[in-house]
Amino acid sequence: MRSLAFARTALAVALVFAGTSGALADTAKVQAENLAKFERFAGKPVASIVYFQQQGWQPLGDTHFALWTGVNKVYLFQVAKPCVNLSWTNGIGIESHMHQIRARFDYVHVQGQPCQIESIRPVDYLAMRKAGLNADPRKPAAPQPAASGSGGT
Repeated sequence: MRSLAFARTALAVALVFAGTSGALADTAKVQAENLAKFERFAGKPVASIVYFQQQGWQPLGDTHFALWTGVNKVYLFQVAKPCVNLSWTNGIGIESHMHQIRARFDYVHVQGQPCQIESIRPVDYLAMRKAGLNADPRKPAAPQPAASGSGGT
């Protein structure tokens, strides 16, 4: 009786892990595809950026993530290995000094682990969106803000 219950439990656990490994592979593939999209529109590395607050972020694999600091202000970050769980964490913390994030000096914190920032590249996010490349496959592209005019005639 016990061996039958154990076998059923073991089978259920094996099926869960089998389904999970496929999902992880799909997610890794999607993150690699998204990284390629960001790299296509990323400029040359910069030494530092001005940083007041995080508007959002997106993991792009084990060593990259995109950071929104404004509506269309996006940067592609590369961190030093190992940065365990960057692909799967729910949130990150970023060190900054006097509202500056500096490559090779500052860190992103992933589940309490400091990961040194290797490079920061500005992304032409407007061009990326105009090309029809949605940065985050989990949600539709954000609507463009309306152009503001003077209102006068």
